[in-house]
Amino acid sequence: MIRTYPRSSPAESQPGLNPLDPARCVVRALDEADGGPGAAIVNVVGPLGVGKSRLLATLAYDFVDLDRTPAGGRGPLAIDGVDTDHRAAAAARFVDRTRHGRFVIAGRLPLATRPGWAHRPLVTVELGPWPPAGIRALAAALGVTGPAHAGLVVRLSGGIPLVTDSLCRAIRRDAEPEPPEGALADAAATEVLRRLGAESRGIPPEALPIVAAVDGADEDLLTALIGLRPKAFTRLRRLSVIRPDRHGLTVAEPYRTLFDLAYRWRHPVRRDELAARAAEHRHRQLARTADPPLRARLADQVLYLSGSRRARRDLYADERAEFSVRRAVDGDDEAIGRLMRLWGEHEGLAERQVERMRELWLSGADHGFHLAVDTDDHPVGMVNLTPLDPVGAPALEPLLQQHADTLLDLGGSVVGMMAVEPRAARAQAALVRHILTTGIAGGRLVVSTPWVPYQEMSARFGLRRVGDTRHDLYRCGRPSALYARTFTGRNLPAWLHRMRDPYAEGPGRAAELVRTALRDLRRRGRTAASGPQAPAVLLREAVEALASSASAVDAEAGEILRLYYLSRAGGHDLLAHRLHLSRATYFRRLEYGIGKVAEAVGRALDPP
Repeated sequence: MIRTYPRSSPAESQPGLNPLDPARCVVRALDEADGGPGAAIVNVVGPLGVGKSRLLATLAYDFVDLDRTPAGGRGPLAIDGVDTDHRAAAAARFVDRTRHGRFVIAGRLPLATRPGWAHRPLVTVELGPWPPAGIRALAAALGVTGPAHAGLVVRLSGGIPLVTDSLCRAIRRDAEPEPPEGALADAAATEVLRRLGAESRGIPPEALPIVAAVDGADEDLLTALIGLRPKAFTRLRRLSVIRPDRHGLTVAEPYRTLFDLAYRWRHPVRRDELAARAAEHRHRQLARTADPPLRARLADQVLYLSGSRRARRDLYADERAEFSVRRAVDGDDEAIGRLMRLWGEHEGLAERQVERMRELWLSGADHGFHLAVDTDDHPVGMVNLTPLDPVGAPALEPLLQQHADTLLDLGGSVVGMMAVEPRAARAQAALVRHILTTGIAGGRLVVSTPWVPYQEMSARFGLRRVGDTRHDLYRCGRPSALYARTFTGRNLPAWLHRMRDPYAEGPGRAAELVRTALRDLRRRGRTAASGPQAPAVLLREAVEALASSASAVDAEAGEILRLYYLSRAGGHDLLAHRLHLSRATYFRRLEYGIGKVAEAVGRALDPP
């Protein structure tokens, strides 16, 4: 049986600079595991850089070198860095040779997820990110004491000591009063990538940063963006910093933020090009999917990549994922009451009416309360999303009033309130994003609010104003305004088109220009053909360079472009047969090659 040792609550655990509380957890867990007939094993698990090695050093156990240390030994033995299946298998063989003994084995993923470990009894101790106070103390010990610098370290580190160390060294080295976030993130991201070396063999070095920069990718998207080789996606899936999502693979926080900021700083133009291509890919996928939750996630990604600046500010101000949204559960009564009072005070609502609405919401079959919580699961914001179901929802009548007949029975949810603590203003973006994705997944979103700023936000997101309620529900001197929008697979692309950034070129614009220029190469006068910077010369050089690339995927894509556009060796079907490629693979390589040529020509015309 695998048991997970309970973690201390944030209020009880103050690790500071020395992880004494986790050390006590490990000692107690080792005592708990020591009652069986075989080896007693404690598995210390935590994300890269959280301090597992530091913890083992604090415990002063004898470290095992799996390549050299003979079986046996006195006292508890520590095995560090069990971060791959190969290392986990070596650790299993070592434990089996000793037969008895006490072991503390540290790794980024639980041993139970590794081959050959599922049947072994062990106790797992999870190490989570440090609280902000612990990170500030660590930063001060590393020489970063200024409030602005320390606050930047706390925000970017995500509670990871290794990242904190990298950020502090970069701040002290550069000695800038206002260091650029991108440069600091680049220093930390470089260190993270170096530490991932053993895990990431066989994975292109740019894969992780690009997955982070485009907010997640499936295998088709990564193949289109970087020509991902076969089996590399499977290897990428196994990385400890990768998480599966509905739309593919994503990078876990805080590493996603670090990689994204670093990539934006290093490759600002390329990042925008990748974002446009990724948004175009997701648009095509949206047209094919019938899964509402996946449709909502894809729409969210398109907004992130190509939405208007105002929409991105409304939705992604919490870009570092300091806050998450969860459904309210038993035990959240105090938080619901506190945030309801905050809502009433902020919007000037009558206290008695606020309390009445709270009772109506809580008496329904689905109370609809969702909380924005910080990394310690402390509620800092709240929204009410009541399902538009007339059965068992007494709050709907006062929210919708005379408009109930036209808005009920069509599915979806109605937003009745939203409140955020002033100290956690960025949590509002997490709530708005949750509201929108819930509405898209449910097919319909209605907003009922007397608060003018929320009415303006509803209009910005394309919700249609249905009208005002007949009665002033909250006795605040103004009726509630109702806004509504239906989301379907058919109308979602048009809505996303209206929501996109008007200052950005359309998705794939550069690739379409290159495709047209390649098609016109042999038409006299259509593409300038003389001079070192002439488009025709640049296009031919880019295609030939791609065809001679050391990368098999790049070379294949370049050969397709050379044969089809430069040599005019035949049509697509003939060339696919000649190159022994399926039609699907042939056209993927063709699109990939056009994108690579667009990047090469862009760099030649606008060098860094």
